[in-house]
Amino acid sequence: MLAHALELDDAAGNGETATASITLLLPIVRVRRGHQLRLVIPGPTSLSVQQAQRDPKLLALLAEAMAARKIVLANPDKSLNALGAEHGRCRTRLGRLAAISCLAPDLVTAVVEGKQPPRLTAKALLDNELPSDWQAQRVVLGIA
Repeated sequence: MLAHALELDDAAGNGETATASITLLLPIVRVRRGHQLRLVIPGPTSLSVQQAQRDPKLLALLAEAMAARKIVLANPDKSLNALGAEHGRCRTRLGRLAAISCLAPDLVTAVVEGKQPPRLTAKALLDNELPSDWQAQRVVLGIA
């Protein structure tokens, strides 16, 4: 969560010069959806209670990752290259999906409930090499 400073004048609008200023520090969250980038200033109720908004792309990616995990675990003697060719998938994507299937359980629960952190997106999962350590995953994804 970022903070943004906002300065306000103490003038009453009657042509007087302001003698003091007020600085407000507001928490802001950068939210990226596709090509859009929004700076969101949470209201008093949204700071404590976040509305659930499921990300369909993220849910589909997690479902695909779990299916890839089943494929890999069902064929321990085959390479990712062989499994990819057999199931019509790229070996690189199959490997990334297998890594995503090892995402921290609390993050998976948050995604299913629609309470995922704003930085946890399908693009973030696919673009980053996820470590096995759950705390290290949070650091890589920028949500630690």
